[in-house]
Amino acid sequence: MDKQLELKPDISHGLIKDTNWAMSKMFNFMAKRGYVKTNPFIGLDVKNYCKPSKSWLPYTSEELFTIFQHDWGAQERLLLNIMITAGMRLNEAGTLTWDRFDDTEYKGIRYFSLLDTNDGNVANKNVKSKRITPLHPDLKLPSKGNGRLFDFRVYVHSCAVKAGIAINPTLKELVPHPLKTAHSFRGTLKILLRDANVSKEINDYYTGHSSGDAAGKSYGEVSAVKRY
Repeated sequence: MDKQLELKPDISHGLIKDTNWAMSKMFNFMAKRGYVKTNPFIGLDVKNYCKPSKSWLPYTSEELFTIFQHDWGAQERLLLNIMITAGMRLNEAGTLTWDRFDDTEYKGIRYFSLLDTNDGNVANKNVKSKRITPLHPDLKLPSKGNGRLFDFRVYVHSCAVKAGIAINPTLKELVPHPLKTAHSFRGTLKILLRDANVSKEINDYYTGHSSGDAAGKSYGEVSAVKRY
C-alpha cells in the first residue's frame, strides 16, 4: 500500500482496498498449496489510507442532450439507450443476451431478466442487482437474435473494461467532468424517476437498489407490470 502511494499519490481508497483484498485472496491460495505458511495481508487496517472514493455525479438535462445528439455508432448508442432508460450498470447492459429477453409473458411489455438460471449466472454486483427490468416502449432494440446483444470482449464474466473504452472517452469529451462517466446514467435515471413521482420503492426495485428478485418469479414485492 505504501508503494502504491509512492508511485501514485492520488490513488483512491477503493483501489487500495481492492488491491489488498486481491493480494489476500492470492496468499490464501498459496497457503493452501503450501507455497507460503502465512498470509501477510490478513488483518491489515486500510480504512485510513487515502481519501474515500468519491461518488459519480448524475448528468444534467442539458448534458444528456449533448450526449445523445452526438453521432454515436449503432452499438454504442444502443448501449447508452439501455443504460439511461433501464438503469443498468455498464457490465449488466454490455453482457445482455437474447435468451434473457421476454416479450410474451405480459402483453405489450418487454423485459430483460438479470436473474440467475440453470443455464448461467449474470455477473451482477450483488444480490440486490438480480432483477427483472421492463423496457421503456420507446427503446428500440435490433431484431431479436441469438447470443449477446453486444460484441464487447468479456473478461471473466465482465465486459466493463472494453465497453467503457468504447464510450467513456467520448463521454469525457462531451461532458468533461471528473465525476461524470458511464456509471452516472444510473444516478441520472433515479433522479428522472423521482421527478416523475415514481415511488422510492419502485425506483429501487427497478434500478437494483432494493432487496432484489433473487427469490424467483415473485419479482420481489413489485410486479413486472407495476415496474413497467
